[in-house]
Amino acid sequence: MAATMGEMTAPRRNRRQGFARATRQGARALFAMIARSLQQVSTLVITLLAARFLAPGDYGVYSLAIVFIILIQTLTYTGFYQFILTSREPDEAVLSTCFWLILGLVGAASALLALAAWPLQWLFQAPDLGGVILLLALLQPLAGIGAWSSAALLRRGAAMLNFRIMFAQNLLALVGGAALVWTWHSLYALVAFRAIRVLSGALLYAFLARDCPQLRFDVALARGATRFSAGLYGSRGLGFLAQYAADLLLGLLHSPTAVGLYRFGNRVATGITDTAMQPMASFAAMQMGAAARKGHDLSATLARFSGTLALAAGMLGAGIIVLADDMIALFFQPSYAAGLLVTYAMALRALAGAGKLLIEPAFAALGRTTSVMYFNLVTSLVAVAAVFAASAWGLAALAWAQVGVVAASTLYAFALLSRRGRLDVWPSLRNLALAILLCANFGLLLGLGCHGLEPLLPPGPLPALGGRLAFAALLALPTLALALRLRVLDLSVFSG
Repeated sequence: MAATMGEMTAPRRNRRQGFARATRQGARALFAMIARSLQQVSTLVITLLAARFLAPGDYGVYSLAIVFIILIQTLTYTGFYQFILTSREPDEAVLSTCFWLILGLVGAASALLALAAWPLQWLFQAPDLGGVILLLALLQPLAGIGAWSSAALLRRGAAMLNFRIMFAQNLLALVGGAALVWTWHSLYALVAFRAIRVLSGALLYAFLARDCPQLRFDVALARGATRFSAGLYGSRGLGFLAQYAADLLLGLLHSPTAVGLYRFGNRVATGITDTAMQPMASFAAMQMGAAARKGHDLSATLARFSGTLALAAGMLGAGIIVLADDMIALFFQPSYAAGLLVTYAMALRALAGAGKLLIEPAFAALGRTTSVMYFNLVTSLVAVAAVFAASAWGLAALAWAQVGVVAASTLYAFALLSRRGRLDVWPSLRNLALAILLCANFGLLLGLGCHGLEPLLPPGPLPALGGRLAFAALLALPTLALALRLRVLDLSVFSG
């Protein structure tokens, strides 16, 4: 009898243990997602506060400066950073050599940008642009050291520590930056927000990660890292041009105010969608890099991320399109309403670019970084041509032209992954198509539901918006459940 009871309780105990293990994994995945997303959330909140307290022209000056800082960040978080994640050489040699490579590259780029600060101010005819660029450029070497520390933690498998540091860093930036913009209605409050993020990150990584580079520089390893990184740097540079050519052209041909409106409309959409897209792109780089080091096929990983990325981007984009008008009218200066059509377009661009976002981590894991550069060369030339053609027609035409280019780029990305990467992309395309259908259904039901609920919503714009958001959250639950059942959504993508 005792044996029988033991046999009966053993499966039950195993189920309890399995449930507890799954719960812990789910909690870790959720925290990792929140930690990665908080950077996008903090940037979005600061953008929204800037739209409440600053004129579009002031925000446009800051946006122009940030374009050049993002170019340096592009050098920081690709190339040598990804070499640290994927190289099979000994850890000590890789980490030490890549530290000096990253520091030298970012330091040189920051120095060049600092020298160009006031010529750029004259070129764009934007007061204060030179001083803002100089202050932001001085911070970038510290940001480069933080990026190296992050890559070092991920390489040795300390992903959760990395996420905890990122969470603390972005929370400090969010709280400090929001307080500064709320009390100090100045362009330089935005600069201080960036400074809080960079300085807090450098200090947290120094005291908690405790990865110290050595005075060691392996020349042969550096050559290999440079060969690996050259294609990625070239491709990221071209991708940067495609993404930010619109800002630069608007600044040159129109005014900082036009840049501010365009960047605000863009940031409202991308700030929300990037809370899902950017963390998952980082997870894709980690998981594909780990799979490549173990010699595994990347096709299944690509399919998991394709469906989950598209589903997240599409559902968030649908919510933005339905609710953005109410949010802008409620919270921001009326002068920012001109950027609303840009918001709609950029919400759809995130969905259109779900597959495009995966080409770099996939080819980096395969060691075929020249294919990424080839892809970005073709798509960037097309994107820049579209920007030049559409810029004379206004902000909305400029934004919608980019949606079309990005959608075509995603299809081209899968074609390259199939032909040059020798990956089976049909499961990815299946997941992408199903995700689009699920998101379209979600958006249609959300729009009809919000319209039908209008008489039932509480009076006042803020309670009414809260009711619509609650309905959107409730409607998302069956959509996510169906996506899980169809295997479009895979929760394993959120693990480090």
